[in-house]
Amino acid sequence: MNLHNVMRLANYLTIARMLLIPFFMLSFRYERMLPALIIFCVAAITDYFDGVIARKQGTTSFGKFMDPLADKLLVGAALICLTRFKGGLIPGWMVLIIMGREVVITTLRSVFVRRYGTVVAATMWGKYKTSSQMIVIITSLVLLVSQEYSWLLNIDVDFVIRLPGPIYFMMYIPLVLTVISGLEFLYNNRKELHELMRSPDTYTDDDI
Repeated sequence: MNLHNVMRLANYLTIARMLLIPFFMLSFRYERMLPALIIFCVAAITDYFDGVIARKQGTTSFGKFMDPLADKLLVGAALICLTRFKGGLIPGWMVLIIMGREVVITTLRSVFVRRYGTVVAATMWGKYKTSSQMIVIITSLVLLVSQEYSWLLNIDVDFVIRLPGPIYFMMYIPLVLTVISGLEFLYNNRKELHELMRSPDTYTDDDI
């Protein structure tokens, strides 16, 4: 397989991950937790192979934009589903903080690229944040699958859907890491932010 085909494969994996999101949400809608778990794991695997290809072969312009977007949409979909499932396993304010951080930091990254021509690399705290989100969501889905099939396992795991329950408390891990990584980004780029806030508006009526 030549380099061009490898890069195309990476882009196809990104598109496939985005296409899986509606099926994941439908599984939640009809309370089919095993399909939801399988779909999310498959999506996470495509993300892993995307990363392998990117580290070895580099990325395309499409991949640089769409790959992180697909990740954020996947995580956002999972969090929204958890807020609505069984009356809400996690509160909406957690989702607002986590996804609000993603919107703000992604927007600032785009502005920095356009203004300074440099891409702000992800830090270790940012990587911890992303990993914790995936791990907690997958763990939550496993717990929900065990609750769905508790009759087959002959065990009582109804504590999974009690409020507040284990999923609620686990979600504090990515929540705290989200806040820390967001503050770290703002601190590390404080000079650029200060310059950006002090710079005059360069838009004119012709830009509208």
